[in-house]
Amino acid sequence: MDILQRITDIRKSKGLSIYELANKSGIAKNTIYRWYSKSYKPTLDTLQIIVEKGLGISLVEFFAIDTKLIPVNDEIKELVNLWTNLNDTQKQIIKQLLLSYQK
Repeated sequence: MDILQRITDIRKSKGLSIYELANKSGIAKNTIYRWYSKSYKPTLDTLQIIVEKGLGISLVEFFAIDTKLIPVNDEIKELVNLWTNLNDTQKQIIKQLLLSYQK
């Protein structure tokens, strides 16, 4: 995976310029430009900041290829927390209910 291309693709899909990405993430604009001009790669710590603060996604979403990115907001976090407390039978019932709404 080309990290810089992935950053670029997601940044553009969110309508962000490099300047806006730098401001949102707190990473110096010149640092980001240097990555592109000298083919440097960000460290993992810096990548996490750029991805989470600048692009507003998780590292898991960043590295997920060919998947639809779903923003993880408070509502989704709450649903995941509720889901993890269900037993297998309850999860199956909820799945069936959700599938019935898609028909």
